[in-house]
Amino acid sequence: MSEKFFDVHTHLNLKFDDDWQTAGRRALATGARFVNVGADQASSALALEQAEWFGDGVWATAGLHPHEAGPTAVDDLAAIRALALHERTVAIGECGLDYFKLTDGSLKAEQKKLFSAQVELALALGKPLMIHCREAETDLWSILNEYKRQAGSRLKFDLHFFTGDWATAKKFLNLDGYFSFPGVITFAASADETIRNAPLERVMTETDAPFAAPVPHRGQRNEPSYVWLVAERLAVLRPESRAAVLVALVANAERFFNLADFSSQG
Repeated sequence: MSEKFFDVHTHLNLKFDDDWQTAGRRALATGARFVNVGADQASSALALEQAEWFGDGVWATAGLHPHEAGPTAVDDLAAIRALALHERTVAIGECGLDYFKLTDGSLKAEQKKLFSAQVELALALGKPLMIHCREAETDLWSILNEYKRQAGSRLKFDLHFFTGDWATAKKFLNLDGYFSFPGVITFAASADETIRNAPLERVMTETDAPFAAPVPHRGQRNEPSYVWLVAERLAVLRPESRAAVLVALVANAERFFNLADFSSQG
């Protein structure tokens, strides 16, 4: 496969205990570079360890998923900051808000507090945010809008696993957000209008492996080598040529993660 691809959000640090090296090499062999994403202190540390093991073409993030919100989060954030200082850690996250089946207002408040702290960390370190959002778009937009007002172009974020509608997408586009689309787009149409209408320079691809494998691997463990299937589906939906879309998807990821210093890698 001669084309290049970029998986901006994958988890070789989850459910790849015995074969993460093999799965990562398989992705690189298919022309796919990738970012290994942390979701708590332990998985963030492992994500970086694995990225260092691969070297060229693999990076990591460090962050606390909203499910980690609680009394120990402050201590965990100190460890996340230390990991985030590493040159191969290219974003803070995944962080954000997750209100799925959540009715306790105090838990929502804890999530917002934790997310805001990670926004501030990202701004302090000059790194983008890898954001998880589930049934919390209103609060997420409010928080990001306030930081956008304060920080301007220094605020940089990606809404990962985006499957939302165009009306929702436009609100975050107005904050200069990016969107990464998962394998779900190969078998569901909920994001088709967003994919067709969003500025091409704000669109990226991901697998979220080991979850949500694209067709024809649906129901199996996902892996970063499958990101080309997401890219191909996205190219079908876009008005530009296939070649232009595939080139843009890689360039967008490089720009989002500020990979200029790694331009000779991968």
